[in-house]
This record gives sequence, structure tokens and C-alpha cells, in this order.
Amino acid sequence: MRALLLAAGLASTMVLVCSGKLVLKRSPGGHAWHHLARVIGGTNAAQQEYPFAAFIMIEEGDSVAYCGGTIISREWILTAGHCAVSTGGGNSLVVPRNGTANGRSERHGAPRSGSPRAYATVGAGQITVGVGSIYTSQMKALKVSQVHVHKDLNLDYFDNDIALLKLKSKLHYSANVQPIHIDTATVPDGLTVTGIGWGITSLRGQTTSAILQQADMVTGNEGLCSQIRPEFTSNDGDYICVTTPDGRDTCSGDSGGPLLQRCNSNPQLTGSTGSGPWVQLGLTSYGDALSSPADTVCAYPDGAGFYTHVAAYIDFITSTTGISRKDLVANCNGDKLDYAGAAAPQMLAAALRLLAAISAAACVLVTY
Repeated sequence: MRALLLAAGLASTMVLVCSGKLVLKRSPGGHAWHHLARVIGGTNAAQQEYPFAAFIMIEEGDSVAYCGGTIISREWILTAGHCAVSTGGGNSLVVPRNGTANGRSERHGAPRSGSPRAYATVGAGQITVGVGSIYTSQMKALKVSQVHVHKDLNLDYFDNDIALLKLKSKLHYSANVQPIHIDTATVPDGLTVTGIGWGITSLRGQTTSAILQQADMVTGNEGLCSQIRPEFTSNDGDYICVTTPDGRDTCSGDSGGPLLQRCNSNPQLTGSTGSGPWVQLGLTSYGDALSSPADTVCAYPDGAGFYTHVAAYIDFITSTTGISRKDLVANCNGDKLDYAGAAAPQMLAAALRLLAAISAAACVLVTY
């Protein structure tokens, strides 16, 4: 029945169910955080442009929720952690903390304390994955056998928002079905990136798109991004920040989908209208804005989308899936992919950050 729903029931534009996952993402203060599953201002994608894109449908009781994902091997789909957590297992986040009504300012501004709660995952039988087309009505529906959410997922702060789904049967690669490689190079400010998904295309409506959407955006800098997420220091950490001053953004229904980079040394040939292979940098997690409106937060002039930086979770992916690093990772080298030294830049960046932290700690010990 789930396969029929994906192949036929979604032929008409999908309507988000208000009791579904995309609406039940809330702040601890009880306000709906629609910006959580976050394409606004995008265009229709071309068939075979994104053969690694996966559409994910989650059924819980009478409600249905939608997310995105990526094919990383014949058996594994990469997505967001909050897409795979049960609404009955701690995912609604509706309990106020300290009596605070405005969960946004509390979530971003309050100091961290205690350990992240444990979340119940959605059952594998409740998830259907669609692949092979930009149209939801023409996808091949696949069943899931295993759900793996990062053990340190923390939805109060959206830490470690990443999950893996194992398919019951192996994919057959074709022009419409291909895996994506993870880029582990450093991510500079001002980089052209592309977000894709079947999420809502307008803040005025709550219907998702029946055709895959694409939108080119630009990575942000610490100045704005750290005002929205205080822990943010650079795009080489656990999160990549993408600012949204021109009204292009991912939005509800796009969670778990990829943040992509087009490999091309010519800036004019990057993005959705360019040429060259794609690599995945991040996956859609959540968004927020300085103005902190109480409604959907997508595409705000003073807002930003935050994407789980997948390069920071290579060990989680390889240890969970058994996929080798050489099969998973590749970096851009002009308009080609570089497999040989793919891990080196990110590892070097991580090592430098660790060295800086150790040096700072040593200075504190000496001057105390």
C-alpha cells in the first residue's frame, strides 16, 4: 500500500498533514518550528540532473511526513536525523523549559546543560523511499530494513542531525539512479551551493512540489551566522551556514536533502545552470532568522539555513554502513572529481582547529 501511495497517491500535489513530522517540529516553548524541515525561489530540475536524489515518506498513524535524502551506495540513503525520529518518541519538542515561551531565543541563547535526551526512531516499516525520477508520481518505491540515527542527536540544538536508512533490496544503477560522493575539502564563505528538494515552494501555501526543485545559494560568514547560531564559527565545523537575503532557500519538506557543490573552476559554470559533477557538502537541517517570526522561517532577508556538514560525519557513515572511505569521498578538482586525496583538506582543517584549542587551553593553564 505504501508503494502505491508513493507511485499514485502523490501524482497530485502533496498536502502536508498538520499532525505530520514537518509541522510537529517545535521549539521547547511550544511554538511550531516550520523552518525545521527545510525550495523557495527555485526552478524545476531537469531529469537525470540529480540521479542521487531520494524522496522519503514517513507514515506514523494517520499522518504522513516528507523528507529528502541522497543515495550514497546501492543499499544506503543519507538523510537528517530528525526525519527518522518518531513524533511519539521525543521529536515534538513541545515541553517548555524553565517556563520560557519563546523557544527560539532560548534554544539559541541558553547555555548547554545536561545530556541530550534519547529519541525513539521511526520503524523501518513506516518509511518508503522513492528514487529514479524528478517526479514523485514516477518514482520507484523502495522498502527500508534498518534505521540508524546518530547516537548524539540533540534536537534542542540540532546537533548531529544525521541518519542512515538501509534499503531492503539493492539499487540497480542507471542514468536516473546514481550515488553521490561526499566532499571533505574546506568550505569557504561566499561559495555557490545548490539546494534541492520536493518541499514547499511558497510561504503562502503548505503544499509540497510534485517536481524536484533546485535553488542556487551562497554560503554565509561568521558575522551573521553566529548571531543566529552562537556556536557557529566557520563552515568547516559541524554545520554549513547559507544566508538567504535574496529569497532563495530550502524549506518545509526539504529536510535531509543535499546541499551540493558543482565542480568547476569557472565560477560562471557552477550551480544548477553550470556543468561538471556534483558533490555533497551538507544535508538540510533547519533554519532561523534574526527577526525570529513565529511562523515559517524560510527565505527571510536576515535569515540563514543550517546544513549538517556531512564531512564531519564520515566515520559515522563508514562505521554504520561498511562503505569504504574511498568509495564514499571525492573532492572537486576543477571540473573533475579527485578521489586520491579527498580526505586530506578536511582532516587538516580539523587538526588545525584541535591544535588551536589545545594551545588556547595551555595558555589558560599558564595564566590562571
